[in-house]
Amino acid sequence: MFICSSCSETSPKWVGKCPKCSEWNTYHESTVQKWKSKIWAWKVLQAKWIDPLSQANKMERYPSSSGELDAVLGGGLSAGSLVLLSGEPGIGKSTLALQMSEWYASRDQQVLYISGEEHIGQISARAVRLGVSHGNISLLTESDWDSIFVTIERSTASIIIIDSLSVLSSSSIDGSPGSISQIRIMTEMCMHIAKKMQKSIILIGHVTKDGSIGGPKSLEHLVDVVLFLEWVRTENYRILRALKNRFGPTDSVGLFRMEEKWLIDLPNPGMEFIDSDGSVLSGSALTFTIEGNRPILIEIEALTTHTKFGYPKRSARGLSQGKLDLLIAVMSKFTSVKLEDYDTYLNIARGIQVSEPGVDLACIAAISSSKREKPLGKTIYLGEVSLTGVVKNVMLLDRRLMEAAKLGFTHAVIPASYDGKIPKGMECTKIKNVKELQ
Repeated sequence: MFICSSCSETSPKWVGKCPKCSEWNTYHESTVQKWKSKIWAWKVLQAKWIDPLSQANKMERYPSSSGELDAVLGGGLSAGSLVLLSGEPGIGKSTLALQMSEWYASRDQQVLYISGEEHIGQISARAVRLGVSHGNISLLTESDWDSIFVTIERSTASIIIIDSLSVLSSSSIDGSPGSISQIRIMTEMCMHIAKKMQKSIILIGHVTKDGSIGGPKSLEHLVDVVLFLEWVRTENYRILRALKNRFGPTDSVGLFRMEEKWLIDLPNPGMEFIDSDGSVLSGSALTFTIEGNRPILIEIEALTTHTKFGYPKRSARGLSQGKLDLLIAVMSKFTSVKLEDYDTYLNIARGIQVSEPGVDLACIAAISSSKREKPLGKTIYLGEVSLTGVVKNVMLLDRRLMEAAKLGFTHAVIPASYDGKIPKGMECTKIKNVKELQ
């Protein structure tokens, strides 16, 4: 048989291009032994003891010193879990991994940090900069998977961090180093040892050029938790999302600020993303967007000027261009604000990207404020605007209003269809159509 060294696909004859992984010149001849009978396998199988679900032991969790990390994991790192942490290059995965070592070590957990990318000098220099020096942290710099696997089995550490999976290789596993087949088998071995010895293993993964997690898609199905670290490119904020979590919710997000030293928790962003003087200026509207299950206060900025050419210019930053065109069309048809001969620019302050429809009403309010040169004050605008001009309800509107009241806001414009709870001290103006927007 001929076997592909990249994906382990087999073929009865040599082929130049692998039909499965599309790699060239990867097929090599190999002798395959086939068992004449598999009756012997049935003889060694034994029935396992079945535990009633009602008597199952409660899952043990390891809390860290970071409340944001624990919230994303659903209350802490679960014993015997396999976690995949991924993100773009340079976003701070290795920094976060080293910080996680300190966070868990400070809670009396033995941590083994394995690095296959950096030598001990590089890790030590970063540890000194981050202030990581706890005695419960052990360090191994190795890229040979066979040696790493034996070390994990013999280690007394309850938490293992491997940075990163894609640079490890094994001579005992078919396929070239870093290939899909090797990554999949090493992940399966990590899952086996995590469940068997109740060790929590955190794997650091890379992303491809299109932003997806590197390696086979089955990698995300194998692990228990998939964490993805994002950033606001123009700011020093980091967002940690749980794309998959077998031990908790998948709508939780953790907010961090990248300081000169390391990442710090940002549990209450509050007024972090807005300008305190924006409420006295025309063209500025305040709203709440949802990141996971957390409402975050943002500022929508708009500018309208007379066009110098026959065709008005539209430009949006932080919001899709198509959304801006739709909102202007709705305004032109259902409100007294006409923008046929006005250039319109829309921006979400601090470089934040928003795709959810809950900010539609705030965008229209900001454009109208700029056109009329009338400040909106400290009013919160919440609602989705349809193509018929109707203001619709949005997801988690009650939570957005609660957060607004907590930050000291007393007035909000919301959809008339909302029949939920209004916080004490909050005055809400309900509107059915954008033409009612003042």
